[in-house]
Amino acid sequence: MRRAQKGGEVIRKVFHVALQVRDLRRSVDFYTNILGMKLVSYEEAPAEKVHVAFLELAGCEIEMSCQEGWKDRKFAGSQRSHFPHLAFEVDDLEESMRDLSRKGVVFDHELPQRIFEDKVWYNTFPGPDGEILEISRRMNRSRE
Repeated sequence: MRRAQKGGEVIRKVFHVALQVRDLRRSVDFYTNILGMKLVSYEEAPAEKVHVAFLELAGCEIEMSCQEGWKDRKFAGSQRSHFPHLAFEVDDLEESMRDLSRKGVVFDHELPQRIFEDKVWYNTFPGPDGEILEISRRMNRSRE
């Protein structure tokens, strides 16, 4: 697999694009039965009252999130909403955080965030125009 590498950090690939939806079941039905995507996993973050479905098509994933009280949503312990965001998969989250920090990136969290019973570790940071970017590592997936 060809990887973008510059100055030490390794971005494996675009991990997923995240969307917030009002009705997760309806959206999963549409994306799987109409668009032909495959349901990869269904996760919950009970403390945040968030339900998430990961869907995949041709190696690209969409993370769909539905939160109770979605209009007043907050996620990832941030004052700003975590959605939408663009996530990049990395091999070593902490090393990637160090590499990007040396280049001036300021992360939203000092330490990697762990969600979905430690299945995914991530951290977020603003892009140059304030867009929300994420580096992630799915912990139950072997390094491909």
